[in-house]
Amino acid sequence: MLRGAVLERLVRGLTEVEQKLATFLENPGRQGVVTLPVVLSESSVTYEFWRLVSVQSDDRNFLAQSLGLPVTADDALLLQTLRQEIHAAFDEFQRSPSGKQARARYEEVLTRYEAARIQPVISGHDTGPLAAECARLQLPCEPDFTRSLLLSPLQLAVALSPEEGTATQVMVAGLTLTQLGALVGHLRRLNPMLGNAQVRQFLLRAATDLKNALRKPLGDAEVERVQELAKQLLRLQAVAMLHV
Repeated sequence: MLRGAVLERLVRGLTEVEQKLATFLENPGRQGVVTLPVVLSESSVTYEFWRLVSVQSDDRNFLAQSLGLPVTADDALLLQTLRQEIHAAFDEFQRSPSGKQARARYEEVLTRYEAARIQPVISGHDTGPLAAECARLQLPCEPDFTRSLLLSPLQLAVALSPEEGTATQVMVAGLTLTQLGALVGHLRRLNPMLGNAQVRQFLLRAATDLKNALRKPLGDAEVERVQELAKQLLRLQAVAMLHV
């Protein structure tokens, strides 16, 4: 019963984000960026259940029985078992026909954003209250547990640490979601010809220490660097247009 409820929650959550993105694309404005203050992760979904049972004894007893635990189970065992069940539901969602269909519709909308040169920016992780609850109960809170299901190579994401992300899944640390969205909008104003892939690669370069082969958080110097890259490319693009 719980597994089915989580599967329905994931399909509904991914579909709601896809529909909101599609609606925004009908009248996107001129900023060339959209920020998504939504995270769909194992931790965020776990908390949706946990916050209910933590205040209602009847709900807590029902959850314990649903997980095959005695009603006398302590909080640590109950939360850990709930986490395991939700992890299994996430795995099943990825394999299920309904999950694959919801993901395909979501990726199709993101492809339309790529063509429209509007860069979606998201939080790569849930940083909500469940992390504190796990710490209280001495349970681990790994990046895989908090990583958002909404991550896609066509998006730019806020990372937990500079080392996170790859050349295809660009994630940067050091800025909030609002700050990163504002930076992308500013880059677009500096160079309206920038494509989404160029925006992501500029930020990846700015967040990489090439000399030491290390990733680094974005600070003032890195922000200035990526802005200069956008302006340099605009000058090159303008020269190229003059010689066509």
